[in-house]
Amino acid sequence: MLTSLRTLPPRIYWGAWALAGGYNFLRAIFDVPLYMNFVFNAAHFGAWALLGLLVLPLIRRYPLRMHWRSWLFHLLLGGVTTQIDITLGHWLFAGLTTAFMDKTAYQLIFIAFQNCFHIGLLTYFGFVGIVQLNDALKLARRRDLQIAEHKTACVRAQLQSLKLQLQPHFLFNTLHAIGSLMHYDVATADRMLNRLSDMLRTSLRESDKPLVTLKQEISFIEAYLDIEKIRFEQRLAVEWAIPDHLQDESIPPFILQPLVENAIKYGVAPRADGGRIVIRAYARGASLLLEVEDDAPPQAAQQKGFGIGLSNTRSRLEALYGAAQELALLRSACGTIARISIPLRAPLRAAA
Repeated sequence: MLTSLRTLPPRIYWGAWALAGGYNFLRAIFDVPLYMNFVFNAAHFGAWALLGLLVLPLIRRYPLRMHWRSWLFHLLLGGVTTQIDITLGHWLFAGLTTAFMDKTAYQLIFIAFQNCFHIGLLTYFGFVGIVQLNDALKLARRRDLQIAEHKTACVRAQLQSLKLQLQPHFLFNTLHAIGSLMHYDVATADRMLNRLSDMLRTSLRESDKPLVTLKQEISFIEAYLDIEKIRFEQRLAVEWAIPDHLQDESIPPFILQPLVENAIKYGVAPRADGGRIVIRAYARGASLLLEVEDDAPPQAAQQKGFGIGLSNTRSRLEALYGAAQELALLRSACGTIARISIPLRAPLRAAA
């Protein structure tokens, strides 16, 4: 009984019966003396509230369904409960007032049945409907929560899978370059190895975070670009265009690295004299735009679409922001722009 009441908040339970009694009191406020009217409704609806605690577990265990057995069960249970309630209410009413003083117990039961049974039975089925509606809403909320938790778990699993695809890609390229340098330039290889260590420390520290600041992401990209500058020597130039007021904006970790890698691979590496990339960030309305632009002329551009790095980035953005994000490759007058658009200071769908 107490468990059933805990699933239906006590204030709501007692308040609902008080509201029902108050409504019935107001219906007869001009027809019956106030004291008699108050005692009658307090006795009957107080009895209903107490009896309701007894039948509440049965109502929940045997809910009303589209089957004759459940209706028969509740007709019997409702009939017995209603008769007990109206008899108890009339008995209390008779004991607290001068009404029915000359009536026997049998007559009091018959009077209660004659006057109030039909209303009492409707009250019982109204009680059943409210209890089942409350339980249905709680079940729906619980299922929505379970679905949301399941979706969150799926998104996290998807992001973890994408990270596992990206991180070995970083290591493979860099370790290959270090291995080549060790044969003729140990000092440079050592410097590259130190910057790789910086990247790995950052990766381990931030890989489980749903968000990092743009400033933290820039620090990671700077370490990555230092390695790439060693590989390309004087062939790679980098320009930053990120205003200070955006440094504290929140973005997913490692979201810029695939864009930078793509710009170097297709805009700088194929050209004998190298090239320049520009990394910029700016706000437009409620969106934060992150861009990586290379200066390769149209005839030098070899990329035809999204490779694994950009495809994974797009999947991450879709999982985290849904339709509120965009990743696009655009041709400009002097090169190719990879642009990410995400909401400014927006919470992630899968943030933990």
